Amino acid sequence: MRIPLVWLKLQPENGLFIKYNMEIKKITYEEVENEFAEIKPDLLDKFATYYGCFIREELVGVVSYVEHEHVIYLCHAFVKEEHRNKGIYKMLWNYREARIKDTTKQVYAHCNVNSLKHFINNGFKIEKALFKVIREN
Repeated sequence: MRIPLVWLKLQPENGLFIKYNMEIKKITYEEVENEFAEIKPDLLDKFATYYGCFIREELVGVVSYVEHEHVIYLCHAFVKEEHRNKGIYKMLWNYREARIKDTTKQVYAHCNVNSLKHFINNGFKIEKALFKVIREN
């Protein structure tokens, strides 16, 4: 169900937000892998729960988290470059937050410089600084 130019709140299993033919819903690892494996391979985590933003059936962004016994780890948030600055990241963030808002578990994440302000503005604090290092093969 899609209704352009209107925000709707739906049942979580049907997607929370629809706007301008835009829909956010739970997606599978395979959907993320098919769309993002080449452009953003570090998004891939078979243990994660993923939510994707679709515009006219195209997967344009994702967020994910992994739930452990005592903590929830906010894994990834990514929006394709050509779809940035449209509020998609914020909608994905809000959708994920709505799924975990009632948890009593500690919620943590690793973030980059670009997303640090967003985390701080949403109640997170800096515990320690980390660096991502890779070895080129």
